[in-house]
Amino acid sequence: MASRTFEDSAGILWEVFEVHRTSEVLRGVSAGLEKGWLAFVSANGKRRLAPFPTEWESVPETELERLCAVARVANPAHYPLQVLRGPGENTSSSFADKAGRAQKPEPEPATKMEQAEESLVREVVRVFAQEARTNKLPAIEAMVRLKALLLERYGGDDVEPATRADATDMRSVRRWFVEAFYFERPV
Repeated sequence: MASRTFEDSAGILWEVFEVHRTSEVLRGVSAGLEKGWLAFVSANGKRRLAPFPTEWESVPETELERLCAVARVANPAHYPLQVLRGPGENTSSSFADKAGRAQKPEPEPATKMEQAEESLVREVVRVFAQEARTNKLPAIEAMVRLKALLLERYGGDDVEPATRADATDMRSVRRWFVEAFYFERPV
């Protein structure tokens, strides 16, 4: 599935991707969305655009921001999000706060090679994914929030280069997230 990430002029990080209905039930989606839509997801909310330009994957970010602005706001989710707040929100008891000062737990018996491969970022991703699943946060929305959290916590020049490299390696972050979100039991 094609997706893009962009930061709007207000500094909000958005994930953009196409969604196509899979239901054969006529009322399976809202009116106007029968042929699919372009989804815009951020820590601040979701938007849907239908119809959408077929060349959306190659348009400049300014055009993506314009499309996002005209997209309709999606209904907010109906589940608690106390532990998964967006950047700038009060995170005193949230995972986002814990992640900033995450301590690596005692590893289960493993080889020295396996222990060396574990990183702080991987552990943050793992715990974040499990809490997202526990709180019934959709995987895509959780991944958008996770990207924002990693950028905020580990994107600066004051962060150790190896840690920053782990946090910006989206292929590994996605793999770690999927493993924890779908296949690990909560801690």
